[in-house]
This record gives sequence, C-alpha cells and structure tokens, in this order.
Amino acid sequence: MTTQSPIAWRRLAYKVAMMPQRESHYDFPSWTHLGEPEESEDNVRAYLLKAKGHVVGYLAAHDTDYHRSWDLVDESPFGDADDTVRPRIELIWVADAYRRQGVGAMLVHALADDFGCPVAEVSWSTPISRSGRQLARRLSPGGIWVS
Repeated sequence: MTTQSPIAWRRLAYKVAMMPQRESHYDFPSWTHLGEPEESEDNVRAYLLKAKGHVVGYLAAHDTDYHRSWDLVDESPFGDADDTVRPRIELIWVADAYRRQGVGAMLVHALADDFGCPVAEVSWSTPISRSGRQLARRLSPGGIWVS
C-alpha cells in the first residue's frame, strides 16, 4: 500500500506498525500516513502479509539514492557511496508465532519484485538488528546495501 491507498488500508498499516513500536520500544510507529491521500516524493509504502485472517508480517519502505555496500561482518566498515535509486527497508516485523518461517523473506522479495530489482539490490536502513542481519545474510550472502 502507498500513501494514496484507501484510508482503511492505511489505518490497518498504522495499527500493525504499532506492534513493532511496542515490542521494540520505538518512539513512534513506522507508518503515520493517516491524513488525506497524498503522493510521496520517495514512494513511501508498506507491505502486509496475512495468514489465517491476521496480519503476521509488515515491511515499511521508501526509495532513496544514497547507499553504501556492507559485507555483513560485524564491525567491518561500509564501502563506497552509491547513488543508484533503490528501495530501502525501514522496518521489517514478523509476529512471534511466524518467525523463522520465511515471512520476512517473502516481504523482502515482494518489495524487490514491486520495485523491479533483484533482492541483492534492496537497501537496508541502519542499524540492523541481529535477526535482520541473519535475514539479510540468507537473502544476500555476498553483502547488502545500507543507507
């Protein structure tokens, strides 16, 4: 969904965005587009995955043109800057009962497919949690883009 999707969808995204906010003690939810539908310059969007009548996965993203490569080794430096426009993952959340079942991977693949790029071209916002790094390594063993 985008910032121009029907309000019912945007409200659902906001409700789901409250779950990782509470779970991880973030200051604010990652989806806040509840006003009038509006175009976003950086293509803000959310992906929801539903199973058995419940949303079990959520990914918030937007497009950006500032990235650095990273080999996913703790404490290793980031590579040179790159200005290619890529989709950037702001946040991925999966319900406890559905973790380690491929839900996060499905969400990242949906983002890459929607953008029209390989999964290895998706950028990840930093910092990346331990479970996020594990997911990134599975999807992009050669390294990732970070921004």
